[in-house]
Amino acid sequence: MAARSEIVAELAARIRRIERAGTYQAPNIEDDVEVPAASALTSLWPNMASLRGRLVEWLANAKGAGATSLAVLASQAAFAQDLWVVIDGRKTLHGPGLVPLSLDLNRVVLVRPERPQDVLWAVEQSLRTRGVGVVVCEVDQLTPAAFRRLQLAAETGGTLGVLLRPERMRQQPTWAEFRFLVRPLAMRDIEKSSGAIKPRRRLLVELLRAPGNFTAKAVIVELDDANGRLCMVTQLASAATAVRATGA
Repeated sequence: MAARSEIVAELAARIRRIERAGTYQAPNIEDDVEVPAASALTSLWPNMASLRGRLVEWLANAKGAGATSLAVLASQAAFAQDLWVVIDGRKTLHGPGLVPLSLDLNRVVLVRPERPQDVLWAVEQSLRTRGVGVVVCEVDQLTPAAFRRLQLAAETGGTLGVLLRPERMRQQPTWAEFRFLVRPLAMRDIEKSSGAIKPRRRLLVELLRAPGNFTAKAVIVELDDANGRLCMVTQLASAATAVRATGA
């Protein structure tokens, strides 16, 4: 296991290399999807760049529900040229899997703490590190004190903290600025111009929390895993409307 000081040193070294490298051009992805992720979710999250120094929670009711893909896609438009730190405490994430999500792997630091008790420490230190744009981590239980520390760390570093959590945590208090719930709906086959039939996942995304007196909203999107793009299906007044409309 890398020592804690080694993790911090690695983050600092990555930031210096990126600053020397100059600008980054995102890869050109050719597909027939109508709307990029940032635009598809604008009705729920209007100004993603304004969330520097904030936490955002993405809840999912099942593994593989699509919350990780949506969280990354929603953030990458505003933070594409920033350093990303991914805390992989469960050791289930593989770097190549991030490529369809338009992330430049040269700007991604993958941290895999050996001990569970080091996961939140790594998240907190990464959030505090100046020069880091986004920190992504899958976490379950968070005490109010630990949650507050993460929120203060994000403020200190001016970093967007993306927390991936199970739906059962929705009744717990949160220090996140936004909280979303992602639920998988039916899959749909799409015929591309090549004639190949490719599946596209249909997802219900519900806004559970936002600053001020927000209005509950939900959207249905379709995620093409092959190229990491979204297609807006419809905007709904609530998740209950979506369930009725789709028969889920």
